[in-house]
Amino acid sequence: MGEQQKFRNFRIEGTVSAPFTPFKPDGEINYDVFPAYSKYLQDHHFKHAFVNGTLAEGMSQTMDERKKTVEAWMKAADGKIGIIAHVGTNNLRDAKELARHAEEVGVEAIAAFAPSFYKPKDEEALVDYMVELAGAAPNTPFYYYCINFVTGIYLNSAKFLRLAKDKIPNLCGLKHSSRELPSAHNCSLVDKDRFQVLIGSDVQFITCLSLKIEVPVTASYLGSLFFKLKTAYDKGDMATALQLQEKAQAVNNVRDRFGGDIPVAKKMFSIVSGVDAGPVRLPLKDISKESEEDLRKALMDLACWQ
Repeated sequence: MGEQQKFRNFRIEGTVSAPFTPFKPDGEINYDVFPAYSKYLQDHHFKHAFVNGTLAEGMSQTMDERKKTVEAWMKAADGKIGIIAHVGTNNLRDAKELARHAEEVGVEAIAAFAPSFYKPKDEEALVDYMVELAGAAPNTPFYYYCINFVTGIYLNSAKFLRLAKDKIPNLCGLKHSSRELPSAHNCSLVDKDRFQVLIGSDVQFITCLSLKIEVPVTASYLGSLFFKLKTAYDKGDMATALQLQEKAQAVNNVRDRFGGDIPVAKKMFSIVSGVDAGPVRLPLKDISKESEEDLRKALMDLACWQ
Protein backbone atom coordinates (compact mmCIF):
# COMPACT_ATOMS: atom_id res chain seq x y z
CA MET A 1 0.00 0.00 0.00
CA GLY A 2 2.89 2.36 0.74
CA GLU A 3 4.28 2.06 -2.79
CA GLN A 4 0.83 2.57 -4.29
CA GLN A 5 0.28 5.68 -2.18
CA LYS A 6 3.43 7.23 -3.60
CA PHE A 7 1.88 7.23 -7.09
CA ARG A 8 -1.78 7.77 -6.16
CA ASN A 9 -1.64 11.54 -6.55
CA PHE A 10 0.38 11.55 -9.77
CA ARG A 11 -1.47 13.19 -12.64
CA ILE A 12 -0.65 14.23 -16.19
CA GLU A 13 -2.21 17.65 -16.67
CA GLY A 14 -2.75 19.61 -19.87
CA THR A 15 -2.57 18.46 -23.47
CA VAL A 16 -0.14 15.72 -24.52
CA SER A 17 1.43 15.68 -27.98
CA ALA A 18 2.08 12.42 -29.80
CA PRO A 19 5.01 13.72 -31.85
CA PHE A 20 6.24 12.28 -35.11
CA THR A 21 9.86 11.19 -35.25
CA PRO A 22 11.74 13.45 -37.70
CA PHE A 23 13.59 11.46 -40.35
CA LYS A 24 16.11 12.51 -42.97
CA PRO A 25 15.51 11.61 -46.65
CA ASP A 26 17.69 8.51 -46.16
CA GLY A 27 15.56 7.36 -43.23
CA GLU A 28 18.01 8.23 -40.47
CA ILE A 29 16.60 10.09 -37.46
CA ASN A 30 17.06 13.84 -37.84
CA TYR A 31 18.03 14.85 -34.31
CA ASP A 32 18.71 18.43 -35.46
CA VAL A 33 14.94 18.99 -35.77
CA PHE A 34 14.10 18.12 -32.15
CA PRO A 35 14.76 21.60 -30.65
CA ALA A 36 12.50 23.33 -33.20
CA TYR A 37 9.86 20.65 -32.73
CA SER A 38 9.97 21.06 -28.95
CA LYS A 39 9.60 24.83 -29.28
CA TYR A 40 6.61 24.38 -31.57
CA LEU A 41 4.95 22.16 -28.94
CA GLN A 42 5.61 24.70 -26.21
CA ASP A 43 4.24 27.53 -28.36
CA HIS A 44 1.07 25.55 -29.06
CA HIS A 45 0.06 24.76 -25.48
CA PHE A 46 1.42 21.24 -25.13
CA LYS A 47 2.61 20.33 -21.64
CA HIS A 48 3.84 16.80 -22.39
CA ALA A 49 5.06 14.62 -25.26
CA PHE A 50 4.26 10.92 -25.64
CA VAL A 51 7.35 9.81 -27.56
CA ASN A 52 8.12 6.64 -29.53
CA GLY A 53 4.46 5.79 -29.82
CA THR A 54 2.35 4.95 -32.86
CA LEU A 55 2.58 8.25 -34.77
CA ALA A 56 6.30 8.31 -33.95
CA GLU A 57 6.84 4.97 -35.73
CA GLY A 58 8.42 3.67 -32.57
CA MET A 59 8.05 0.08 -33.70
CA SER A 60 10.11 0.87 -36.82
CA GLN A 61 13.07 1.99 -34.74
CA THR A 62 15.91 -0.05 -33.30
CA MET A 63 16.45 -0.33 -29.57
CA ASP A 64 19.40 2.04 -29.78
CA GLU A 65 17.39 4.56 -31.79
CA ARG A 66 14.53 4.49 -29.31
CA LYS A 67 16.91 5.20 -26.45
CA LYS A 68 18.61 8.02 -28.33
CA THR A 69 15.24 9.47 -29.30
CA VAL A 70 14.12 9.59 -25.66
CA GLU A 71 17.40 11.27 -24.75
CA ALA A 72 17.01 13.77 -27.60
CA TRP A 73 13.49 14.65 -26.50
CA MET A 74 14.63 15.08 -22.91
CA LYS A 75 17.37 17.46 -24.04
CA ALA A 76 15.12 19.41 -26.42
CA ALA A 77 12.30 19.68 -23.86
CA ASP A 78 14.75 21.06 -21.27
CA GLY A 79 12.24 20.57 -18.47
CA LYS A 80 9.58 22.68 -20.21
CA ILE A 81 7.65 19.66 -21.51
CA GLY A 82 7.20 16.41 -19.61
CA ILE A 83 8.38 13.36 -21.55
CA ILE A 84 6.29 10.18 -21.46
CA ALA A 85 8.30 7.37 -23.04
CA HIS A 86 6.49 4.56 -24.80
CA VAL A 87 8.52 1.39 -24.20
CA GLY A 88 6.24 -1.29 -25.65
CA THR A 89 7.83 -3.91 -27.91
CA ASN A 90 7.05 -7.40 -29.11
CA ASN A 91 9.14 -9.02 -26.39
CA LEU A 92 9.38 -8.46 -22.65
CA ARG A 93 13.17 -8.26 -22.38
CA ASP A 94 13.50 -5.37 -24.82
CA ALA A 95 10.56 -3.56 -23.22
CA LYS A 96 12.13 -3.89 -19.77
CA GLU A 97 15.44 -2.58 -21.08
CA LEU A 98 13.71 0.45 -22.58
CA ALA A 99 11.81 1.01 -19.33
CA ARG A 100 15.01 0.91 -17.27
CA HIS A 101 16.68 3.34 -19.65
CA ALA A 102 13.71 5.73 -19.55
CA GLU A 103 13.80 5.78 -15.78
CA GLU A 104 17.56 6.36 -15.78
CA VAL A 105 17.26 9.46 -17.97
CA GLY A 106 14.45 10.86 -15.82
CA VAL A 107 11.29 10.75 -17.93
CA GLU A 108 8.05 11.92 -16.38
CA ALA A 109 6.28 8.60 -17.03
CA ILE A 110 6.43 5.48 -19.15
CA ALA A 111 3.74 3.65 -21.10
CA ALA A 112 3.54 0.40 -22.99
CA PHE A 113 1.20 -1.61 -25.12
CA ALA A 114 1.26 -5.39 -25.05
CA PRO A 115 3.04 -7.59 -27.62
CA SER A 116 0.91 -7.92 -30.72
CA PHE A 117 2.49 -10.96 -32.42
CA TYR A 118 2.29 -13.37 -29.49
CA LYS A 119 -0.70 -11.75 -27.82
CA PRO A 120 -1.83 -12.14 -24.20
CA LYS A 121 -4.92 -14.32 -24.41
CA ASP A 122 -6.72 -12.82 -21.42
CA GLU A 123 -6.54 -9.98 -18.91
CA GLU A 124 -4.68 -12.13 -16.38
CA ALA A 125 -1.87 -12.76 -18.88
CA LEU A 126 -1.78 -9.05 -19.68
CA VAL A 127 -1.41 -8.23 -15.99
CA ASP A 128 1.43 -10.75 -15.58
CA TYR A 129 3.26 -9.15 -18.49
CA MET A 130 2.80 -5.60 -17.26
CA VAL A 131 3.81 -6.52 -13.71
CA GLU A 132 7.25 -7.44 -14.98
CA LEU A 133 7.50 -4.52 -17.38
CA ALA A 134 6.42 -1.82 -14.93
CA GLY A 135 8.65 -3.40 -12.30
CA ALA A 136 11.70 -2.63 -14.44
CA ALA A 137 11.11 1.08 -13.72
CA PRO A 138 9.59 0.96 -10.22
CA ASN A 139 10.13 4.63 -9.43
CA THR A 140 8.39 5.96 -12.54
CA PRO A 141 4.63 6.31 -13.13
CA PHE A 142 3.38 3.66 -15.55
CA TYR A 143 0.45 3.75 -17.99
CA TYR A 144 -0.94 0.83 -19.97
CA TYR A 145 -1.40 1.78 -23.64
CA CYS A 146 -4.60 0.38 -25.18
CA ILE A 147 -4.83 0.76 -28.96
CA ASN A 148 -6.71 -2.36 -29.96
CA PHE A 149 -7.36 -1.50 -33.62
CA VAL A 150 -3.57 -1.46 -34.14
CA THR A 151 -2.45 -4.30 -31.85
CA GLY A 152 -5.43 -6.58 -32.40
CA ILE A 153 -5.65 -7.06 -28.61
CA TYR A 154 -9.33 -6.72 -27.74
CA LEU A 155 -9.24 -7.26 -24.00
CA ASN A 156 -11.24 -5.49 -21.29
CA SER A 157 -9.05 -2.59 -20.15
CA ALA A 158 -11.20 -1.82 -17.12
CA LYS A 159 -10.82 -5.43 -15.98
CA PHE A 160 -7.07 -5.11 -16.50
CA LEU A 161 -7.01 -2.09 -14.16
CA ARG A 162 -9.05 -3.92 -11.53
CA LEU A 163 -6.79 -6.97 -11.64
CA ALA A 164 -3.57 -4.94 -11.74
CA LYS A 165 -4.31 -2.33 -9.06
CA ASP A 166 -2.81 -4.38 -6.22
CA LYS A 167 -0.03 -5.91 -8.33
CA ILE A 168 1.55 -2.89 -10.07
CA PRO A 169 2.33 -0.21 -7.47
CA ASN A 170 3.36 2.41 -10.04
CA LEU A 171 0.32 1.89 -12.30
CA CYS A 172 -1.33 5.29 -12.73
CA GLY A 173 -3.87 4.50 -15.44
CA LEU A 174 -3.88 4.04 -19.17
CA LYS A 175 -3.63 5.79 -22.50
CA HIS A 176 -6.88 4.79 -24.18
CA SER A 177 -6.53 5.19 -27.94
CA SER A 178 -9.06 2.53 -28.83
CA ARG A 179 -12.22 3.87 -30.43
CA GLU A 180 -14.83 2.52 -28.02
CA LEU A 181 -15.69 5.46 -25.77
CA PRO A 182 -17.73 3.34 -23.31
CA SER A 183 -14.54 1.35 -22.65
CA ALA A 184 -12.64 4.54 -21.78
CA HIS A 185 -15.50 5.60 -19.52
CA ASN A 186 -15.51 2.25 -17.74
CA CYS A 187 -11.78 2.58 -17.17
CA SER A 188 -12.26 6.01 -15.60
CA LEU A 189 -14.68 4.48 -13.06
CA VAL A 190 -12.37 1.75 -11.74
CA ASP A 191 -10.59 3.85 -9.10
CA LYS A 192 -11.25 7.56 -9.58
CA ASP A 193 -8.75 8.59 -6.90
CA ARG A 194 -5.91 6.62 -8.43
CA PHE A 195 -6.27 5.82 -12.13
CA GLN A 196 -6.20 8.42 -14.87
CA VAL A 197 -7.42 7.90 -18.42
CA LEU A 198 -5.50 9.73 -21.15
CA ILE A 199 -7.69 9.80 -24.25
CA GLY A 200 -6.20 9.27 -27.69
CA SER A 201 -9.24 10.04 -29.86
CA ASP A 202 -9.08 13.48 -31.48
CA VAL A 203 -12.70 13.64 -32.58
CA GLN A 204 -14.26 12.68 -29.22
CA PHE A 205 -12.61 15.26 -27.02
CA ILE A 206 -15.65 17.32 -26.06
CA THR A 207 -17.54 14.11 -25.28
CA CYS A 208 -14.67 12.96 -23.09
CA LEU A 209 -14.67 16.26 -21.20
CA SER A 210 -18.29 15.64 -20.27
CA LEU A 211 -17.18 12.30 -18.78
CA LYS A 212 -14.37 13.98 -16.79
CA ILE A 213 -11.71 12.48 -19.08
CA GLU A 214 -9.73 15.66 -19.52
CA VAL A 215 -6.28 14.91 -20.93
CA PRO A 216 -5.94 14.24 -24.67
CA VAL A 217 -2.95 12.66 -26.37
CA THR A 218 -3.18 14.10 -29.83
CA ALA A 219 -1.33 14.86 -33.04
CA SER A 220 1.01 17.82 -32.80
CA TYR A 221 -1.01 20.02 -35.15
CA LEU A 222 -4.07 20.10 -32.85
CA GLY A 223 -2.57 21.65 -29.72
CA SER A 224 -3.88 25.20 -30.03
CA LEU A 225 -7.29 24.05 -31.19
CA PHE A 226 -7.79 21.79 -28.18
CA PHE A 227 -6.43 24.41 -25.80
CA LYS A 228 -9.05 26.86 -27.05
CA LEU A 229 -11.75 24.18 -26.90
CA LYS A 230 -11.03 23.27 -23.28
CA THR A 231 -10.74 26.94 -22.29
CA ALA A 232 -14.21 27.57 -23.72
CA TYR A 233 -15.60 24.41 -22.14
CA ASP A 234 -14.23 25.31 -18.70
CA LYS A 235 -15.87 28.75 -18.99
CA GLY A 236 -19.20 27.16 -19.83
CA ASP A 237 -19.11 28.53 -23.38
CA MET A 238 -20.48 25.43 -25.04
CA ALA A 239 -21.26 27.18 -28.32
CA THR A 240 -17.60 28.02 -28.86
CA ALA A 241 -16.47 24.61 -27.61
CA LEU A 242 -18.76 22.88 -30.08
CA GLN A 243 -17.54 25.07 -32.93
CA LEU A 244 -13.97 24.12 -32.10
CA GLN A 245 -14.86 20.43 -31.93
CA GLU A 246 -16.39 20.80 -35.38
CA LYS A 247 -13.11 22.28 -36.60
CA ALA A 248 -11.24 19.31 -35.13
CA GLN A 249 -13.64 17.02 -36.97
CA ALA A 250 -13.03 18.97 -40.19
CA VAL A 251 -9.26 18.51 -39.76
CA ASN A 252 -9.77 14.80 -39.21
CA ASN A 253 -12.01 14.62 -42.26
CA VAL A 254 -9.22 16.12 -44.39
CA ARG A 255 -6.84 13.52 -43.03
CA ASP A 256 -9.32 10.75 -43.86
CA ARG A 257 -9.86 12.13 -47.37
CA PHE A 258 -6.16 11.64 -48.13
CA GLY A 259 -5.93 8.18 -46.61
CA GLY A 260 -6.04 8.81 -42.87
CA ASP A 261 -2.84 6.99 -42.00
CA ILE A 262 0.47 8.04 -40.44
CA PRO A 263 2.13 9.33 -43.66
CA VAL A 264 -0.79 11.72 -44.16
CA ALA A 265 -0.79 12.92 -40.55
CA LYS A 266 2.97 13.42 -40.58
CA LYS A 267 2.77 15.49 -43.75
CA MET A 268 -0.08 17.51 -42.23
CA PHE A 269 2.16 18.42 -39.31
CA SER A 270 5.01 19.53 -41.59
CA ILE A 271 2.62 21.66 -43.64
CA VAL A 272 0.87 23.30 -40.69
CA SER A 273 3.91 23.81 -38.45
CA GLY A 274 6.69 24.59 -40.90
CA VAL A 275 8.80 22.03 -39.00
CA ASP A 276 10.07 19.46 -41.50
CA ALA A 277 9.38 16.07 -39.93
CA GLY A 278 10.66 14.34 -43.06
CA PRO A 279 9.48 11.08 -44.59
CA VAL A 280 8.13 7.89 -43.03
CA ARG A 281 9.97 4.59 -42.91
CA LEU A 282 9.10 1.48 -44.86
CA PRO A 283 6.79 -0.39 -44.88
CA LEU A 284 4.88 2.91 -44.66
CA LYS A 285 5.02 5.03 -47.82
CA ASP A 286 4.86 8.77 -48.24
CA ILE A 287 2.07 10.44 -50.15
CA SER A 288 2.82 11.69 -53.65
CA LYS A 289 3.93 15.27 -54.35
CA GLU A 290 0.65 15.89 -56.14
CA SER A 291 -1.34 14.68 -53.14
CA GLU A 292 0.84 16.76 -50.85
CA GLU A 293 -0.07 19.94 -52.72
CA ASP A 294 -3.75 19.05 -52.64
CA LEU A 295 -3.43 18.31 -48.91
CA ARG A 296 -1.73 21.66 -48.32
CA LYS A 297 -4.57 23.51 -50.05
CA ALA A 298 -7.22 21.59 -48.13
CA LEU A 299 -5.55 22.39 -44.81
CA MET A 300 -5.09 26.06 -45.57
CA ASP A 301 -8.74 26.31 -46.61
CA LEU A 302 -9.73 25.30 -43.07
CA ALA A 303 -8.25 28.51 -41.64
CA CYS A 304 -8.04 27.17 -38.08
CA TRP A 305 -4.30 27.23 -37.40
CA GLN A 306 -3.84 30.56 -35.64
